[in-house]
Amino acid sequence: MKGQIFIMTAVLVLIALILLKNAIQPFEIQPKDFLYENFVNLKNELIKTVDISLLNQEDVTTNLNDFIGFSNNIFEQRGYDENVVFEIITYGNTTEVYMNVTLKLENSFIEDKFIINRTVYP
Repeated sequence: MKGQIFIMTAVLVLIALILLKNAIQPFEIQPKDFLYENFVNLKNELIKTVDISLLNQEDVTTNLNDFIGFSNNIFEQRGYDENVVFEIITYGNTTEVYMNVTLKLENSFIEDKFIINRTVYP
């Protein structure tokens, strides 16, 4: 009888430990859950790069290329594939940046084409 109680107690303790482990184990978030959020952040940072470059009277092409290189390295480490193509047209005080941004992860991707149009007066 003592042996049966010992075995039953051991089984109950083992089940309790397994349930406790599952309850405190952190939830793993997959990178693809963040695909849209990362894309929106990338797009917003590209727009900020253009705005800050124009306000500081810096070369927009150089700053965009620097930021794209930086973001490419970061996304590559996370398993994403980033592709940003842009064309800059300036006339008078107005600068237009035509952007094509794509962010891929495995079989999923998000792509957007947009225009940043800014006029800066001296």
